[in-house]
Formats: sequence, C-alpha cells, structure tokens
Amino acid sequence: MGIRSYSKILFCSLVLFSIFTACTKDPKEEYSEEITDFSVPQKDKLPLYYGKDLQPIWENKNSSKPREISKFIMKDQEDQNVSEGHCKGKITVVSFFFTKCAGICPTITNNLSLVQKEFEADPNIQILSFSATPNLDSPQVLKEYGSKRKIRYEKWKLLTGNQKEIYALARDSFNADTAIPKEDAKKKLTENDFLHSDHVYLLDPQRRLRGIYNGKMKSSIQELNSDIEVLKREL
Repeated sequence: MGIRSYSKILFCSLVLFSIFTACTKDPKEEYSEEITDFSVPQKDKLPLYYGKDLQPIWENKNSSKPREISKFIMKDQEDQNVSEGHCKGKITVVSFFFTKCAGICPTITNNLSLVQKEFEADPNIQILSFSATPNLDSPQVLKEYGSKRKIRYEKWKLLTGNQKEIYALARDSFNADTAIPKEDAKKKLTENDFLHSDHVYLLDPQRRLRGIYNGKMKSSIQELNSDIEVLKREL
C-alpha cells in the first residue's frame, strides 16, 4: 500500500469517523484543525503528516509542526557517526530491520534495492535502515549483511546504536511500532519490545515525513520511486 492508497483509506476512515460521532461529540474537541478540516489530496503533490494519527495534509493552514525525523546519533556499517543532520538537504528513505530477521526483512531489503538501483547516480537520494536489535547488530555485522546484499555504502546506511533511542525514534517519528495497547496487555509487552512494521518512510530535504509505503510490495516501492521524483521537482 503506497502513499496515495494509504492516504485515501485514512481520509475515508476519518470522514466516516466524523459522521459517526457527529451526533454525540464534536471531533474538534479531540482533534486539531487540520484533521477535522479534511485536506483534499492533490495530484503531483505529496502531503505533510500531522498529529498522533499521521494525518496527511496537502495544504497547511496554520503553524502546526508536521511530523519529522527525531534527533539521533548512530553508527553505520563503517563505524562512522550518522545523525539527523545527514538527512538535511537530501531525500531520505527510512526503514527498520534486523539482520537475523527471517520474515519480512529480507523482502523489504530486496525491494529497497530497487530504490538503490533507480537512484544509483543521484547523490541527493539516500536510504537509512535502523536496526531493531542493535545489541546484536554491531557495525561489523551490518557491514557483512550489507556486503551479502550488495548494499552500496555511499547510498545506503545501515544503522545501529542505543536501543532505547532507536525505539523512541521509530515510535515518535513514524508510529513504526505496530503494537496495539490491548495486545500489549495480553502479550505483556513493554517499551523494550519493538514490533517493527513492514512500512518504509519518505523524508523530504527538510527532514519532514512525506510518504508511507508497504515495503513488502514491489508495486508500493515503485510508487515510492515515483514520489521521490515528485520531491525532486520541489528542490
């Protein structure tokens, strides 16, 4: 599911929610102006995302701050420091993975290689993949992983660091932790348990979130590549 399909589903869901609650409670009491204003999707333009629900907004009508990547300092596969400053001025694709993952991670990595190939010669496009098991994924382990999967260092950074910092970044910046509170209670999950999703995320050169995609689907990654071209026209 790509940015357009994701946004349409979210848009329709919010409209239905508004209709359902109209007789009992004014949504404006709980949601911001952008969310209750129902921004209309615009062709050839990507939205910004706001609030706890990652509401896509195509026209920002007030001074509310959109979602953007949090501050961080991590080590990459060459044991070099990488921070949020590396996203400034570049279009960045973000994912979460771990090297021992035998489930969705290999598929997502393979699909992201399509982004690497498509923009191989463009120095303003990069990929950042954060390890969800940083205690196991040292820079050396990440380097070996990248070598096996033909990940080009100058294009694609595999990042490790403090687990708490990575989990906070994933949750606060992208809602990447897919755990549901009721499930948390049943499974006795804590803040140290990270249920990484199959989504990948698109940041603009101002580090703002501009797209959400299903990393398991090649069609969604192709949509991501198309949206990168949209962002390139904003530069």
